[in-house]
Amino acid sequence: MPEPDQAALLSVARPARLFEKGEFVTHEGTRASALIFLCSGTAYAVRTLEDGNQQIVAVFLPGDILNPGDPVLGGARVSIYASASAVVLEVPHGELLPLMDSRPAIIRGLWCETALQAAIQREWLIWLGRRSAQARLAHFLCEVSYRMQQWSGSQEAVAFPFTQRQLADALGLSYVHINRVLQQLRSMELIELVQGRLTIRSRQLFAIAEFDPGYLHAAPPELARRPSSRFGAAEIRTSPDQ
Repeated sequence: MPEPDQAALLSVARPARLFEKGEFVTHEGTRASALIFLCSGTAYAVRTLEDGNQQIVAVFLPGDILNPGDPVLGGARVSIYASASAVVLEVPHGELLPLMDSRPAIIRGLWCETALQAAIQREWLIWLGRRSAQARLAHFLCEVSYRMQQWSGSQEAVAFPFTQRQLADALGLSYVHINRVLQQLRSMELIELVQGRLTIRSRQLFAIAEFDPGYLHAAPPELARRPSSRFGAAEIRTSPDQ
């Protein structure tokens, strides 16, 4: 959005809030009262089933809106937790709606955000239903790495605070299966994952994942910030030897 519109949103935002790792940001079933922006850190959305099993349905990285549909839908259908220390900013709906009437760029920004999140959800649906465990995990790693590089501007290792248990809940696999596939990717020297930092070491991982980042640019360029040209299709930085 243009800077005046960003400033207008910030002027009505509540003070920033810090959430520690594992702390919930919103609970499933609660009525939403504000639009929540993730300023730093990472988070994930989870749906708890009647038998107690959980499915992670989305991950959020810095710059994402955690609940862009809530002004329309009202109540939250998922619980959102911080997967690492996170800072969020809340814009109350009572302040947001008048701004949307007077500043159409804010509406366009929300439209772009919901389109992007819908595109990511469609991609998740495809690889959850039709791809092997190795391809699922490879795609998840590629997607998170690509998006984190876009946000940080860095072409090196990116923060990856998701546990193997969380990967299992996101990919519909068992913890044991996730561990086995991670070891395979490491032994093939495709990735390095150490102390919460992920490095993609070979472009072969993109081929396994069938990763095309075009879906991460769902909004028309005149409506959204263009990513730097160094983040073109499959241009995630890998180690110099690969």
